[in-house]
Amino acid sequence: MNQAIPRGGTEPLKVGDRVQIVPEWQDPGDERFGRFVIEAPPNTTQVRIRTIIPGLVFHPTEWIEADHLILLSAEN
Repeated sequence: MNQAIPRGGTEPLKVGDRVQIVPEWQDPGDERFGRFVIEAPPNTTQVRIRTIIPGLVFHPTEWIEADHLILLSAEN
């Protein structure tokens, strides 16, 4: 069964989890912004994340492999 498990993690990501893109997959400046999981469908290795960029009205979203993410804090 496919699961969206972040790099170094043991549990699948959930909606609300705060994540960071692993350094080898970052674009310049990516480390400055916060990211949260907004969709985590079952049976897939990908999640949809939203990047919070101060000053923007619409924050960008993207689908990304969970293995390209590090869990910073879990949604409780």
